Amino acid sequence: MGLPKENLLLISSNGKEIDIDELFNRYSDDSDRVLANDEIGTIIYTADLDVFSLEVTSNGQLFPKKVNQLSRSRFGTSIIRLQIGGKIASYSSDTIFHIKKDDYVYKVRADKLKKGMVLSTGDKVY
Repeated sequence: MGLPKENLLLISSNGKEIDIDELFNRYSDDSDRVLANDEIGTIIYTADLDVFSLEVTSNGQLFPKKVNQLSRSRFGTSIIRLQIGGKIASYSSDTIFHIKKDDYVYKVRADKLKKGMVLSTGDKVY
C-alpha cells in the first residue's frame, strides 16, 4: 500500500509512533530507497522497514496496515508525468510537443497529449 503523508499516523512493528518528516529526512538521500524524486514529489520505499498506518475499522477499532511506500507531493505549477517512447518524465502542463499526423506537424500542449499520438521525432506517447 502506498500512501500520501498528509493526515497519516504511522507506527513501527513494536507500536511506537513514527515521525513522517523524520522518515523522509532520513531516507531522502538513499538512492536505493527513493523510487521517485522530481517536480511532482518524492516517493520512498518502506516495505522492508516494518512501517504501518493505523486505519479505523467500522466498529471504531484501530487496525495496523502495512505501508510499502510513502509519497510527499510538491505544490506549484501543474506538472504531469508522461511516458514517451521508453522514457517516463515530468513536464509542466503547458509544455509544447510537436505531433506528426499524416503529412503535417501540429503543436500540442502536454496536458492535451493522448495515448497513441506520435511525436515528430517518431516517439510514441503511452
